[in-house]
Amino acid sequence: MNLYNFLNKLIESEKYYEYIDNEINEIVELIHMGHSPESIKKTHRNNFDYLFEFAKSRIKIADKFSKYNHLFMDYYSSMYSTPEIIGKYRAKKLAGNKIIDAGSGAGMQDIMLSEYSMVTGVEIDRNRYLMACLNGIPYNSRATFLRGDFFSINNDFSGYVLFSDPLRPVNSIEKIFLKFSPNPQEILHVKPKVSGYVLDLPPHMEWKNIPLKGEKEYISIKGALNRLTLYSPSISKNISTAVVLPENIIITGEPEDFKTKVENNVQIGSYIYVPDISITYAKLLHLVVHPDWTPVYLDSRRQIFSGNSFEKSFPGKEYSVVDYSNNLEITSLLHSIDAGKVFFRFSMKPEETYRYKNSIEKELSGSKNIYIFKGPDKYIIAEEIN
Repeated sequence: MNLYNFLNKLIESEKYYEYIDNEINEIVELIHMGHSPESIKKTHRNNFDYLFEFAKSRIKIADKFSKYNHLFMDYYSSMYSTPEIIGKYRAKKLAGNKIIDAGSGAGMQDIMLSEYSMVTGVEIDRNRYLMACLNGIPYNSRATFLRGDFFSINNDFSGYVLFSDPLRPVNSIEKIFLKFSPNPQEILHVKPKVSGYVLDLPPHMEWKNIPLKGEKEYISIKGALNRLTLYSPSISKNISTAVVLPENIIITGEPEDFKTKVENNVQIGSYIYVPDISITYAKLLHLVVHPDWTPVYLDSRRQIFSGNSFEKSFPGKEYSVVDYSNNLEITSLLHSIDAGKVFFRFSMKPEETYRYKNSIEKELSGSKNIYIFKGPDKYIIAEEIN
């Protein structure tokens, strides 16, 4: 039985759906217990390749979706589907619209959007189309899914908001619209009567390669950059936005290039501030960095500042300075402050990070997590403020 017929059978038979759903979860448990694929196949022989891939995907998405143990995803979908926390945030932002999704994949964004809007997802891949239909079941979703080429569908979507999270070549270095499938500009040319657009773009895409206007919204989850969404001017007048999840901190305003440099012999304050990565990419550092803060360390990944005031609800990480060192021979110092784990918060080669971390931690038995920052002329030892 090919995958399409297998998935279609799940949709047609509730009893078979429940049986397969349980069987996949049994395989998940066997994987967690350390059983090999060969041993699992002995007891789950029928359609094993499909069941095993779905089981591995459920393990991969366990921290992304509340109903992960009832979802059907292939490898690509498990990698790139919009996390539930982002889907729900955007669903509220776009509430009350009629939305058409060009290339809905496994359907997760549409399932979230349908809680507040009328949503139709169009997917050309017949297997992912069926996965989307199946994934709507545990969420009791009202989203509608159509199978077909978006450019060939004759439905009138006038007045709809176009949503698209286009496929892009995996590991592609150059991130430009011409390499997206479908190309958002082509969609807007073919469907000119849509009322606006919401486009998911590669988070590290350079602004000069974004030919369409609108609000650029960067979303992070637990300090890691996850999404760049472009909203048409008809939907949002804001120029740039940073969204910090799960804290749900939203910062918006006019973007500015943040120009500063680290000076030698700077005085380190009592606190270290590391703005969330979404703020950096949204070019909104000027809205969160105080004029009296001192730049401590700057690179493409981190902008680290120092000051003497504790900032409640700071959009990022905040640390209390414990001590200083002129070098990384800090084992005895770490002993004195009950350190157990150390984390380096500056650029190092991976092999150097591993070597330093292991050589230090093997001598420690404390309970505290300690963070090491690199200033212009010394290392800063600090504890995170939760």
